[in-house]
Amino acid sequence: NVSGTRCATDFVELPSILMEHFLQSPTVLSLFDINGNIPIGSTHHQEDPCRSIDTHTQILLAALDQIYHSPVALSPDFDSTASLAKLYETRGLIPYVPGTSWQTQFGHLFGYGATYYSYLFDRAIASRVWRKLFAHDPLKRETGERYKAEILKHGGGKDPWKMVSCLLDAPEMQYGDAKAMAEVGRWKIEDEVSVPGRH
Repeated sequence: NVSGTRCATDFVELPSILMEHFLQSPTVLSLFDINGNIPIGSTHHQEDPCRSIDTHTQILLAALDQIYHSPVALSPDFDSTASLAKLYETRGLIPYVPGTSWQTQFGHLFGYGATYYSYLFDRAIASRVWRKLFAHDPLKRETGERYKAEILKHGGGKDPWKMVSCLLDAPEMQYGDAKAMAEVGRWKIEDEVSVPGRH
C-alpha cells in the first residue's frame, strides 16, 4: 500500500506468476545447475502433472471467495464452514473433511475480498506474456528491459490493460474485452461469465 506498486487487484499477481514461468525454464534453471544436468538452451520444459488439479482448486477458492462476499453472507444463519463443505461436496475433487474449518486459515479470502479470481486471470495473462516475449529467449536483456519499462516501473500509475496491450502489441487487449480475454485464456466468448469488478 505504501511502496508505490499498489495497482488493480485483478492485475497484481501478474509479475509473480510470470516469475514462475522463469523458474520452470530449463534455460534459467541451467544457470543454477552446477552439475550440468540441464543443458543450456534446452527446450525441454517439464509440465506440472498436477497443474489441472491446482487450477481446479484455484477455481474453487475463487468461487468460495465470491460466496463469502455475496449477499448470502449477510444472512443471520450464514455458516462459512457449511458453505465450504457444500462447495467441496458439489464441485470438489476431494471431499470436505467434517470437523475442519480450513477457510479460517486462508487469509487471502479477507485480503483479496471478492477478487481471488485474479490468480487465474493473471495466470492466463502471464502465460501469454511468457509465450510471446520470453519463452524463446528468457535471458534476453532487451526483452526484460521492455517488460520493466512497460509494466513494472508504473506500479499502479497506469491502466493495466493499456500497459499489457502495449507490451504485447495487442491493441485488442487495452479494454480487457471478451475477445481479448478469450485469446488470453481458454474461454470461449459465447461462454463469457460476468466477473464482479471487471468492466
